[in-house]
Amino acid sequence: MSWFKKKPELNVPTVIDEIEAAVYAMVKPMGFRKHGRTLHRFVSGDISQVINFQCGQAIRGDNHLMWVNIGIRVPECDLRSFQPEDPLKKYYHEYDCTIRTRLGTVRGKAEAEYDLHKPTDKIIKDILSQLQTYVLPVFDILSSREAILEKRRDFPFFDTINGHLISLEEAMIYGRLGNIEKATERFNMHYQNELEEYRHEYEHGERMFLRKGQRVMYHNTKTGENETITATKNGFVTLYGASRRHLDYLENLANELGIELTVT
Repeated sequence: MSWFKKKPELNVPTVIDEIEAAVYAMVKPMGFRKHGRTLHRFVSGDISQVINFQCGQAIRGDNHLMWVNIGIRVPECDLRSFQPEDPLKKYYHEYDCTIRTRLGTVRGKAEAEYDLHKPTDKIIKDILSQLQTYVLPVFDILSSREAILEKRRDFPFFDTINGHLISLEEAMIYGRLGNIEKATERFNMHYQNELEEYRHEYEHGERMFLRKGQRVMYHNTKTGENETITATKNGFVTLYGASRRHLDYLENLANELGIELTVT
C-alpha cells in the first residue's frame, strides 16, 4: 500500500479563471473590461492600459506556470504615425503596447513566475498586492500623452522591454500633439544614439562568449563575407556583424514623417 496520494491533475484554465476573476473584481470599478485573458481600459480617449495573464506551453512542459504582463499602448507609438488613421479596436493586447513589463519586474526584482500548483489564494494575494502598489498608481500617472512625456522616465522598471526606444516614442507623441520641433529633436536624439552604437560595433565588433566547440555563423560587415567561428576553448570572440537595419528603418520613417535628420 502506498502512503503517498497522487496529486490531482491541474486544470490550468480553471485556476487562471479564478485568479483573473479576483483581479477583475478589483479593477472593474476603475474602468477595466475583460477580453479573454486580457483586462483592458482606455484613458485619455485612445491610450490603452493592459493587464494580461499568460501561461506556459504544454510542448515546453511549463503550462503550469503563469506570468502577468503589464502594458500601455499609445497609438502613434505603436503605428509609427503622427496621425494614426486606424479606427480604435474594442481592446488591445499586451503585445500591442510599447511601454511593457511584468509583475515582479515592476518592483525591481525578477519577473514573478507563478506555479499554478501552489495555493491559488496566495497567488491572488501577491498579484493584487503588486497591482495595488506598483501598477495601478503608475497607470493613473501615465494616463495622458503629456504625463507620459513628463513622467515615463521616472519608472524604468515599468518600461523594461522598449525603454531603449523612449526618445523615438517621445518624438511620435510630440508629433501627434503638433510640436514638430520637439518631435524632430527627439527623433534625432534617438537616431544619433543608434548611429553611434552602429559605428562603435562596426569598428570594434561585438564580444560574444562561446563554449568550446560552440559554433556561430554570421555576416562580417567589414569583409562582406559570411563567416563561421568555432570556439577551440571557452572564451570571448569578436564578431564584426554590425547591422544598419534599424538605421535604414529610421531613415525611411523620417522621410515618411517629414523629419529632417541631423547627422554628426
